[in-house]
Amino acid sequence: MQRLFRASLVVFACAWAGAVWAYDDSPFMAGGSTSLELGSYDTVFSYPNGGHEAHVARYGLAFSEPVAPDFDFMLLGGYLGLDVDGDPIASSQDYSGRFLGLMGHYESTEGDYLNFSAAVGYTWHDVDGASSFAPSEIQWYETWGEAGPVIRTRPWRFVVGGYYQSLDGSETDGGAANQFRRFTAGSPAGAYAGVAYYLDRTGSVGIYATSGARHGVSIVFKRDF
Repeated sequence: MQRLFRASLVVFACAWAGAVWAYDDSPFMAGGSTSLELGSYDTVFSYPNGGHEAHVARYGLAFSEPVAPDFDFMLLGGYLGLDVDGDPIASSQDYSGRFLGLMGHYESTEGDYLNFSAAVGYTWHDVDGASSFAPSEIQWYETWGEAGPVIRTRPWRFVVGGYYQSLDGSETDGGAANQFRRFTAGSPAGAYAGVAYYLDRTGSVGIYATSGARHGVSIVFKRDF
């Protein structure tokens, strides 16, 4: 599933790149936005019997709206895929489901080129897996915080910084397994970096990567308004 997901990222990126057109004036708009995110990442779920690496794939939409100067409120959600290494139940089947979250985002606009960005979010994840041995459900709640500088020089936007994640989750296995286990984040912190290119004054495509507690990559197609 991971290889298929990464291949789809390439297809979407190529399709979007074919729509490039010229921009004029500053492409960085102050206001709301709609974005499509395609990403995958690996992180560790810490169970009572030890850590197990989880492979997460996300296809999601996000809608943001300004609520104060330099501050946006965002609603995000979409499709979720999950594989867990070394878990007796979760490693034998693919999980799929949904995620839904809220995020507050601040980005200063006083500087001509260099500014500061910070975000705090809370997201619910719920996936199901089914087999003749043990139908299973995995849920987790994620608290996320990030902060770092932003460099804006048309038509480019560069970001880099650090993040913190906290996970509170559970796995419920039915059938012959008949067990309930909780898990948390195997590691809490890491770094991120990204670059976005504005195709015109309101449309951009960006690539973002994380390392540390969560290591992965995502492509974001965004339209400001």
